[in-house]
Amino acid sequence: MPRLCSTSLIRIAILIILISCILLYHYSDSTSLNESLRSIQDPVVRFLDYNEYVKQEKLSSSDFVVDTRVLLAYIHRQCELHEQPLSYDKTRKAMPDAITIHIPEYNIVYVSNPKTGSTSFKKFVLRLQGDMTPYEEMEHVHRGQKDKYQVINKYSKNMTINDIVDKEMYVVGFIRNPITRLISGFRNKVLRTEGGEYNKKIYQILPETATDIERFKVFLELVTSGVISDHHFTPQWKKMRVCSFPYSLLGQTETTRDSIETMMRETGIVGVEFPGSRSERGEDSRSTLDEVGDFMNPLSSDEIDSIYEFYKMDFEILGYTKLDNPMFPYIDLNQSF
Repeated sequence: MPRLCSTSLIRIAILIILISCILLYHYSDSTSLNESLRSIQDPVVRFLDYNEYVKQEKLSSSDFVVDTRVLLAYIHRQCELHEQPLSYDKTRKAMPDAITIHIPEYNIVYVSNPKTGSTSFKKFVLRLQGDMTPYEEMEHVHRGQKDKYQVINKYSKNMTINDIVDKEMYVVGFIRNPITRLISGFRNKVLRTEGGEYNKKIYQILPETATDIERFKVFLELVTSGVISDHHFTPQWKKMRVCSFPYSLLGQTETTRDSIETMMRETGIVGVEFPGSRSERGEDSRSTLDEVGDFMNPLSSDEIDSIYEFYKMDFEILGYTKLDNPMFPYIDLNQSF
């Protein structure tokens, strides 16, 4: 009996040695054994098909619209938890840190938040102002804005929050899931702008033969470390002044069509078509949502956590979902942080 036990122990020892050799051989060309074991212990959160929840429940994006009154009540509770002021100062200094446009024909104030459909909305504003140029021929809508629109915060000193409230102006702004907004910005400012300033920063670190994913990883580091501080990528909650600015409609980019229909109904806009997104216009074969998995799956847990930390207040104050929430990329007011 002791001899049998001894033989078994020898066999187990030999098996352990063989497994160790296989692991060392397998990982010798790519990463250290410690890193490999860490990746097993600390797995990356894998992105599930963003439409899986919708398909399972047979829902459409319209089923995820959050009414502005409900959303603002949630936002104000979160702002209080984070000790952010809810009352607004009736002076210009409390205006959003974003281009804000007055549309007097319909008593509308639009707060422009980059990468939430602002290009389409500004084309819509031009149409409301009487510009009948076909949408596909409208160019450079973000240039020379004080000449194109009645901008009321960045260039003009003739309007305050007090004016907006007293005249019962309809204030509309859009927000977006921080993850899809970040990827949209990367596609726009890096992938579609090869000679742009951000690629120059990236190519100081990577060769120009780098893959899109390699560039995204460096881009992510530059954004979350503050090297890139462009308003296309900065957190939304603060620049939009969601805690205190008197919004009538806080639309979600994920359900843009529903929000636009609400705004048109409540402001009396009739017979004006809203321009579609790049994917709706056929300019992109895949939407940003279609590519979330492509960009997020290769990231390490630390890299994903850096996104969550950088946009912490956008997630917690606006109620947006992270990758492991089955309601991603929509708002979930019942989640806990």
